[in-house]
Amino acid sequence: MIDGKVLEYSNELKRLGINHEILEHPELVSVEDVQKYLGFGLDEALATLIMKTEKGFVALIKRGDSSLESKKVKKALGIESLRMATDEEFKKLTGVVPGAAHILHKVERTLIDERVFEKTKINGGSGSLLYTFRYEVQDLKKIPNSQVADITKISITTTSTSIGVKRVFSGIRATGRLHLGNYLGAVKGFLELEKTGEYETIYCVVDVHSITTPYDKNVLAKNKREIIIDYLAAGLDPKKSIIIYQSSVPEHIELAFYFSTVVNVARMLHLPTYKDKIKQHPHFVTMALLNYPVLMAADILIYKASLVPVGIDQEPHLEVTREIARKMNQIYGTDFPEPVRFATKGEYIPSLTGEGKMSKTVAGSFINLTDSLEEIRKKIRSVPTATTAGGEMSSGVKTLFTFAELFISKEVDKYKKAFEDGSLKFVELKDAIADAIYQELKPFQERRAKIAADTKYVDEVIRDGAERARKIARETVKEVKEKMGLT
Repeated sequence: MIDGKVLEYSNELKRLGINHEILEHPELVSVEDVQKYLGFGLDEALATLIMKTEKGFVALIKRGDSSLESKKVKKALGIESLRMATDEEFKKLTGVVPGAAHILHKVERTLIDERVFEKTKINGGSGSLLYTFRYEVQDLKKIPNSQVADITKISITTTSTSIGVKRVFSGIRATGRLHLGNYLGAVKGFLELEKTGEYETIYCVVDVHSITTPYDKNVLAKNKREIIIDYLAAGLDPKKSIIIYQSSVPEHIELAFYFSTVVNVARMLHLPTYKDKIKQHPHFVTMALLNYPVLMAADILIYKASLVPVGIDQEPHLEVTREIARKMNQIYGTDFPEPVRFATKGEYIPSLTGEGKMSKTVAGSFINLTDSLEEIRKKIRSVPTATTAGGEMSSGVKTLFTFAELFISKEVDKYKKAFEDGSLKFVELKDAIADAIYQELKPFQERRAKIAADTKYVDEVIRDGAERARKIARETVKEVKEKMGLT
């Protein structure tokens, strides 16, 4: 059943003669996710922005693949000052949360970018994160007190380099060596990206992020290098990908400060990830922790990356990145892409505890890529299982069979049949899985030992990555400083 407020708004549109259809979807915040779910591109999406001028508030309607040109907006409106409405002002004027803005608002004027009318139909907010309206584009001219004007430029959000190669940025905290879940769930996907030649890939050990919560400086120094070695041993090619420490590119920190000038403190305080962290570390609530998402935005946008392979848990941070990109583009005329979460081809690796996925932050849940056969056997044997086979599978047993599908797929049917008839000896299944995992990791461990011994080579990879990354980063910071009036 459609939400009552959505139907009320729909009826108001009909009274104005603005034809539309209502499209239903899961609760989605970002325009990119809505359009992807519905099967449309950003060029068929409307974005409604509420801006404050010296004459009052105005609404600006543009396509999702374009960015505002402040000078054009000021000229069309005959104004001198222009800024984004704060979250509080936005909610007061629209009555909806950011991300759900529709096209009718209590403002002095509405400017509609002329590029919108290059389409026949286009999608826009409904006031709800569960519904989207698909409009007959020409009917948008019936919006009260509206005016069509040239106020944007097209900004390609799926590419970020001059030759059209998609740029991918991935960051991993320096809290420990890579584990089996990282390897099969992410790194193998990174290798596939690298092989295609379609992507420019940047892999970053985010050591500065690692100091936003309590840490041991000696352990950090060791861990960050170990991750670089793990990446190289897994097969990442430093000639094809840029592999860096976050701290080796100080422009990340500089850009984060510039970005912080367009971010509301209240927005940061209400992030669920921030709330979770202060519960975990109630005596370590620092400005660095509060600014974590802003620094993450700088990590991504300094390279103008449009694709970020992260888990769904990082989506709130990625939405902050998109908000910052939009505000910088709208206020200062930069051309940052609005990055989207990007799924690499990889496997879901369950935790050894039987609950959730393998994670280095959960004790007893993971297998290190450097574990010996004895260590792997001990960990796999710790997976909780029922005392007897047969009946409904427990979460631990399901975890075992997931590993069996991944590592001993040809024997799975034999073990499942034994489970069903009650003859399965769990220790035999566990040891078979452990042996197969070790055989999978043995070549990696051999390569890793050679790479770790070649300290000169590892140092050169780190140094070369920093030089290549800084070349890109300096240009971005230079552009931002110029746009912001700092040079």
